[in-house]
Amino acid sequence: MTGRVEGVGTFTVGASTVRIVTDCAGDISALVHAEEQVVRKLADRDLWPHQTVTLFVLDNLAPLVGQLKEMGRLMDEALAGLPQRPMVVLYDPRHATECFVFVNRQIMMAEEFWGDSLAAEGLLAHEHAHPLSECPATHAARGLTVEAAGPAALAPLAARLGETLSTGAVTELLANAFCLAHGFGDALKHVNRISLRRAARNLAQRAELETRAAAAVAAGTLPADQAPVLLRLADAQIGLPFALETVPFHEAGLTAHAAELEGLLADDLLARMAPEMVSLYDDLKAPFAALRPDWGAARLADWVADILSRLSAFLSQGGAPLTLSLVPARLAHAEGSHP
Repeated sequence: MTGRVEGVGTFTVGASTVRIVTDCAGDISALVHAEEQVVRKLADRDLWPHQTVTLFVLDNLAPLVGQLKEMGRLMDEALAGLPQRPMVVLYDPRHATECFVFVNRQIMMAEEFWGDSLAAEGLLAHEHAHPLSECPATHAARGLTVEAAGPAALAPLAARLGETLSTGAVTELLANAFCLAHGFGDALKHVNRISLRRAARNLAQRAELETRAAAAVAAGTLPADQAPVLLRLADAQIGLPFALETVPFHEAGLTAHAAELEGLLADDLLARMAPEMVSLYDDLKAPFAALRPDWGAARLADWVADILSRLSAFLSQGGAPLTLSLVPARLAHAEGSHP
């Protein structure tokens, strides 16, 4: 890790102790304050099972990947994405006495969350909601994985999108629902507004992708029928995951919050994409709203298969066929659960 990692203090809430560890030279007080607010609110509602929490505020999470890989704590697929995450919680769902939260300063700054106490509260509440919303459905989701059949250049991207919107959506939807049910609606909306505005600015890069795809087709390195699918995948990766954020607001009865977020999504993102993207976004809202925490493996597999079928149809309409399917997965170590 960069610099020296050291403990900078602890605080207690009831019977729980939170230890703060950092390698950052700058001020981390906004994060510490937000963590105390989240823990106190959940403890006051008798929703806090942890006796100890360690909050690591680190310049980046790349060294954490190596340590977890050596320990065999996470599968390679999960490890690969850690350095790009603003924060992550690691916990063992079989043992609720402790958890570890890792904050990535570099990504927090890049995603415009650093120094924003309300954003920190929303992000920390979401991370803590993962162990607190453990249920049969989250356990069942860990036993499933998504595969894609189609052009070699597109299949990995399609599989990643399918996972985000099906097996990976389970923990996201339930964690968001937990946050909204327990008083973090304003903080979570604030996080989503920041993310939506950043995504809208980044959408300008789509023109560059179109140019590069056209050049690859002209050079013969990308088949012509794959270029439209590549662009669909890029748009879907940007726009569709926001349904995992907006649907829980609707289900929680926070209709004003949902309308505000969907207004930004519709005007700043979806309006600049193909009309089929809007239709698919609307199409996915019903299954996302239908998810229930008590579902077992069979019911959840049916739910995932339905979502993958919708995604396969959408992607294949763009040109080269892509088919997403569900296969059993090797269960990751339980402590590897994270959003």
